[in-house]
Amino acid sequence: MKIYNENIIKSFLFILLIIIVYFLYNKHLKFDTFENVSIDKNIGNSFSVYYYKYVMSILKKTDFSYENDSLFIILFPKFIKFNEEIYNKLQEINIKNNYENYEDVAFWSVKTQEIQNIHNVMKPYMNKIFNDVFEKNNLQKNIVYPIIHFRCADTPFVKHPNYSLQKYTYFKKALIKLKETLSFDKIIILSCTSHLSNKKNMASCDKYSELLKKELIDYNPEIQCGTNVDDFISMFYAPAVISTLSSFSFMSGFFGNGLYIQPNFIDNDKECDDCDSEYKGYSIRHSSVEDYHNIDEVYKLLL
Repeated sequence: MKIYNENIIKSFLFILLIIIVYFLYNKHLKFDTFENVSIDKNIGNSFSVYYYKYVMSILKKTDFSYENDSLFIILFPKFIKFNEEIYNKLQEINIKNNYENYEDVAFWSVKTQEIQNIHNVMKPYMNKIFNDVFEKNNLQKNIVYPIIHFRCADTPFVKHPNYSLQKYTYFKKALIKLKETLSFDKIIILSCTSHLSNKKNMASCDKYSELLKKELIDYNPEIQCGTNVDDFISMFYAPAVISTLSSFSFMSGFFGNGLYIQPNFIDNDKECDDCDSEYKGYSIRHSSVEDYHNIDEVYKLLL
């Protein structure tokens, strides 16, 4: 617990640092209240845009140039010289689609096997970018337990077509898989319920988190929630991340230093048909749920 508190303090000091840096770079910034400053409430989405533009610059064989417009990303490279090695590797996977007009904020989502192939090529290069920035700013962490990122706040209640709950068998299968290569006697369930949420959603999310903890009791689970920056870095350095599909856990977990597991991508109650995934059929269809606040009924679907 002491180590975890120190990490939160460390994260807070880092946020304070980048607020100062942001202010210096933006002399006309309105600093009336904290709300006037971007604190990266959508860190995953911000990095998805950054990542998309980087990939597109490579496919166009141009240098990467990006104006970092949010506090957590401001210390990331604004310019990266064109890398022919990456370009050649992307050409080897025979990209057939033109992603010029693709929704940048959703580029992380594995809607097709081709997108997964692009992510696989980019993984070591994005990992290096993250590692270099975190090391440069002394943000490294020693995370010893696997992390389950349990996304529950605005979703699943808004029934977004790309976000859903997963059956408990998904988490159990993923943990059995991790046990094949990792040794651990505890897991962390990372669940922060305030993102675009309300009191009713938060109360229901707390119940869902406790139910998940109960189902995984054999793995000695602990529910945690830090700042979004702190949690992002924790997942990056975790020995493994089990995602429930989100840009936040994908950008930190897939491009992180450990193992990464996520369920097959779902879009409007349909799963990706051609994706090479071991975890198909675990996401609950919104069409099968009348009210996500009726936890007793949803629980039956999760079993």
